[in-house]
Amino acid sequence: MGSFAKGFIAGFIIAAIIFGVFAGAVHARHKNREETKYVELLLEVEAMRESIINLSNDELLDMPDIRRAADGASAEFERRRDEALERFRSGIVDR
Repeated sequence: MGSFAKGFIAGFIIAAIIFGVFAGAVHARHKNREETKYVELLLEVEAMRESIINLSNDELLDMPDIRRAADGASAEFERRRDEALERFRSGIVDR
């Protein structure tokens, strides 16, 4: 084997080692960034949970999304109740 071939192989091996170290560093940094983002999201969720737990019922119902959900559930309950009463009054209820 000539000295050119030995130099070429040695250069290829050194380049592969440098690339592996660089790729490992980039992967570790990216993984650490994902873990940091996950922990930040967990802390934000915990803070939201704590703020909601400390609210009274009236304060909860003042929140628009919760009020809308409560109104929708109330309307659905009244609709089903009226249907059941209508069936009962019509004599369609199975006994």
